[in-house]
Amino acid sequence: MRENIINIPNLLTLSRIFLTPFIVYAILMEQTVLALGLMLVAGISDMLDGVIAKRFNQHTVVGSYMDPIADKLLLISSIVTLFIVDQVPLFLFLAVVFRDVIIVGGAVTYELVTRRLKMEPTFLSKATTTLQILCVLIIMLNMAVPLSEIVLQAAVWTTFLFTILSGVHYMVAWTLKAVNEET
Repeated sequence: MRENIINIPNLLTLSRIFLTPFIVYAILMEQTVLALGLMLVAGISDMLDGVIAKRFNQHTVVGSYMDPIADKLLLISSIVTLFIVDQVPLFLFLAVVFRDVIIVGGAVTYELVTRRLKMEPTFLSKATTTLQILCVLIIMLNMAVPLSEIVLQAAVWTTFLFTILSGVHYMVAWTLKAVNEET
């Protein structure tokens, strides 16, 4: 059976990929309001693609791979760029980058070992992605209109904590899954 990969959820996911270089450019050019608006659109598209796919039964295999790739591209690009312009602390930058290296490396290794990779995001990983998007939005908002330091620090530290927990969770879960596949 052939899937219809041209659907609203996949187009929304593609829109995030398309918006990413424009967000990066806007941050680098200090067009904070533009960057914030584009990131908000990207964040909403991330929420909508899953809701629409679920509600209208438009899940596709292509979409299950493309969605996390779009998320990684958007968030890594945004976090790296915000780090470059001195808006993201080193510890958060490293946590986000290393978590995604762990996830991508784990996915590739799991596929090579088992030939059974299936993209199944956990609640913790979805929560982490949502928090990372919110954190980027809060940092960008702070660049445009200075916010309370408490709000900014709460966003950064909550995102850091969830990023670390999610990375550890992926390592443990995929290791156990691979061991169980081998036995």
